[in-house]
Amino acid sequence: MSTIKKDEDFDYQTYMRENPPDLTKIERGPEARKRRFEAAMKKLSVRIERDIFDQFQNLASPGQDCGKLINQALREWLATRDLKKLIRTELRQVIREEMSSFQANLGVMKVADEQSSYNK
Repeated sequence: MSTIKKDEDFDYQTYMRENPPDLTKIERGPEARKRRFEAAMKKLSVRIERDIFDQFQNLASPGQDCGKLINQALREWLATRDLKKLIRTELRQVIREEMSSFQANLGVMKVADEQSSYNK
């Protein structure tokens, strides 16, 4: 059970004074940092086609892990996917407005042509 309040008035400083961390449980140093990092990274097995993997290996500089490059590429792809969706939505709206305006102008031109043909 958590002792942290869920409301908007949560005061972190007061909470830390009332619930100080147990200093005996805090691990410091490079080994502890490495353990925390490895615990944070979920290890998965993903099948990547050989030609794609080879391209990432060629992009990686000597000593650089190509897995980091693959993760970066996936993050960038996910970020641009949302951007592409936004651009598509905006573009559709602009096209609808322009088509509506064009159709209205076309109607005005037809009426003007009809009136000019009646006047002849």
